This record gives sequence, structure tokens and C-alpha cells, in this order.
Amino acid sequence: MAEVGIGTAVVAYIEPHAGQEVAFNRWYERDHLYAAATAGPGCFAGARWVATRACKAVRPPDARWFGDPARGSFLTTLWILPDAQAEWDAWTAAQMGKLGREGDRMFAGRDHLQTGAYRFVGEARAPGGTSAATALDHPFAGLIAIAVPSGAGAACADALVGEHVPVTAVLAHERVIMAEAEAPAHDLVLGFTAGDPLVAWDARAIEVLATTPDVGFASPFLRTIPGTDTYVDEL
Repeated sequence: MAEVGIGTAVVAYIEPHAGQEVAFNRWYERDHLYAAATAGPGCFAGARWVATRACKAVRPPDARWFGDPARGSFLTTLWILPDAQAEWDAWTAAQMGKLGREGDRMFAGRDHLQTGAYRFVGEARAPGGTSAATALDHPFAGLIAIAVPSGAGAACADALVGEHVPVTAVLAHERVIMAEAEAPAHDLVLGFTAGDPLVAWDARAIEVLATTPDVGFASPFLRTIPGTDTYVDEL
């Protein structure tokens, strides 16, 4: 049986400006995610994730490829079909221009700490784990994101996967879309957690980070709850 696969991914790591958190969350989830992202050609799945103060507190302080670890509250993940990234890029560029001309359809009160396009490299699954292609639609409670040097993602994903992290996706960075920090070439490992990502962090990620050299970023994230401002007061 044929199955849809991931060709590329877009990952947007964003910090709303102080005092703009609720407005940003509502704008992004109720307008921007659809109008400038998931409605684009080839995009077949999208999800948003949030790092509370408790999530930020466990980030390795020296892992600074994406900027100050104390910043970075929201993560958006998009799956793009194979060979569709260029078409999606062109559509998004045109759509951004259109939205910008409509006055209030863009939101200035945010910083893109590290937003880029990635090539899907592979996945690791625990027994019975869902595929990475369906992970954004599966009701995972959270994810763990780890950035490592190029070529090191597969080993990191294999080490992270298990009971608490049933599936991991390995993404190779291809292009910066918007960023404050200039990260080196890297793989981004996304580990989807069956339960509380902080529990998974303690159970799996701490050991993985201790045995993985040159980690450039690492953080747990909770899944956002669309239509609500849940967690926004915990940033």
C-alpha cells in the first residue's frame, strides 16, 4: 500500500514580544497558520508547540545555535510533500505580499529566532509507533527538539526513541527563511512524546544529551490547544 511521505519540512521557532503573547497566539493559530502556511501547495500537515517556563528551564544553557535559550516560546512544524518545497515557497511569498497589503493580516510583534526549510532524512520508531508522516496529526502531547551537527541526527534519533518517545523524525537543514542567530549546518531531531514532554525529557533526553557531543539546541515543547490560550500565561 502506498503511503504519503515527507519530502521537506518548515520549522518556525518564534518569540512574541513582551505583552503581545496572547495576541500573537490568536493571530498565528486563527489566521497565519492557515493563510500563509498549511493552505500552500504540497503542505499536508501542520502543528504548533509551546515552551512554557518549565520547558525553558531545562534547556542546556550552552546550546545557543538558535539564540538565547531563555527565549523561544512557539514552534511550528509543517510537512511538505516530496518535490513541492519550491512551489510552496513561491506560493508563500506571494501570499505574504497579499496579506501585507490587507493591513492587519501580518503581526509585527514577534521575532523569528530560527525559521528554516529542512530535508526529511529519516525516522526511528518504537515498536507500534506511528510514522513520522502522521505524527503531526497524531494526538502526541508534546515533542523534544534537538539540534546536532550535520550527519549526527540519525544516531541521536535512535537514542531518543523508546517508550516515552515513540517516533522521531530527522531533518537536515537546507535553508534559512528568517533567523536572528546564524546556526551552523545541522540536523534537527524531533521526538514526539506520548505523554508530558517534561517526563519524557527526564526519562530519555537527559541521557541522550549527556552522550551526544556538540548539541546546539535542545528543548521540550507542549502541543498547543487550538482555539484556546492555554499555556500562554506560563511563558
